Amino acid sequence: MNETVNIQLSAAATLADLPYFSYQVSPETISEKVADEFQRYPELPGVLVVAGDRVIGMISKVKFFERMSKQFGRDLYLPRPIKLIPEIAAPQVPPLVLMARTPVEEAVEQALSRPPAFVYEPVVVRKGKQLVLVDMRLILIAQAQVLSKKNLFIQQQHFHTQQLLEKLKVEKERNQDYAKRLESELTRTQQMNEALEQQERSVREQAERIAQLNQRFVSISQVLSQRGRKAFQQTFTGVNQISRHTAEVYRLSERLKQDVEIIDQATHQIAEITRQVKHLAVQAGLIASRSGQQMAGFDFISEAINKLANQVVFANQQVEEMANHFRHHIREVVESTASGEKIARSLLSQVEDTQQAIQELQALLDTEEATTQTETMPAAAVA
Repeated sequence: MNETVNIQLSAAATLADLPYFSYQVSPETISEKVADEFQRYPELPGVLVVAGDRVIGMISKVKFFERMSKQFGRDLYLPRPIKLIPEIAAPQVPPLVLMARTPVEEAVEQALSRPPAFVYEPVVVRKGKQLVLVDMRLILIAQAQVLSKKNLFIQQQHFHTQQLLEKLKVEKERNQDYAKRLESELTRTQQMNEALEQQERSVREQAERIAQLNQRFVSISQVLSQRGRKAFQQTFTGVNQISRHTAEVYRLSERLKQDVEIIDQATHQIAEITRQVKHLAVQAGLIASRSGQQMAGFDFISEAINKLANQVVFANQQVEEMANHFRHHIREVVESTASGEKIARSLLSQVEDTQQAIQELQALLDTEEATTQTETMPAAAVA
């Protein structure tokens, strides 16, 4: 027999958690002995009558003393075996037998389902192979504790639920704020994607233009290379020709220098002849004034004049020959100069063509740079 009454139960308490009483007797036990046990242990709710492991019956202490308090009850039943008591021999309601794992609330529900006169009868509990009695009063007290625990748990859950609702409300507001931020970020992302797509299109267009420019650069480079090689070859050839013409001019200048020296000598000779002619003229005048003198002096003068005349003729021939040389050399110098001028003009034309090609290339580069800057500025503004 277990005498523990003050217990603390959880919300999931079962009959196994309650105090129980294991008072059992055989069917042949004298009822007076059972009455003595009830008097000795007032907390006993009743007695089990068993034969081996089979329950013959169960009678509560209340029903036992009610039977004994009737007329002739004590004299009729106390001295006899307990199996003769009508509650054992022919019970109106069989005892309620439940498993130990039965929850307290379920046990109360089944116990209260009995007839009103048997509602508060003890409950037989099977704990393994053992049969024990649990007082209905203890089951109701346990139910009250379980209900109290559950009520407290419900209140706690309600409070916790309120807190969770508050947290959920805060989280909902936070999520709404996050949703707005996400929507804003999504809008920004879409704008950035559009800007990136626009930049990508611009980059593709620039790449196409760059490819076209590269092709044009290649073409212009080939043209420049061809023109440059041609201009350099012509320049080299022209320089060689100019060098040869310069050498020819230098040679002609040397020959002219020699001719000038011969002309200078002829000029000196003519001057000397002129001086001598003047002298002879003076002598001839003197001889003419001396007409009375001999003619031998005049013959000498005549011979000298003839000699001077011959020298003048020779000097004139040399001067004429030098003049012819001058005309020939001057013609050669003019032709050489004209050829050099022609070569110089050809070189100048080639240089101008090359310079024009370079200017076209520079203008193309400037135009492309301005276009690139113009297209880059809106993309940078969008970024």
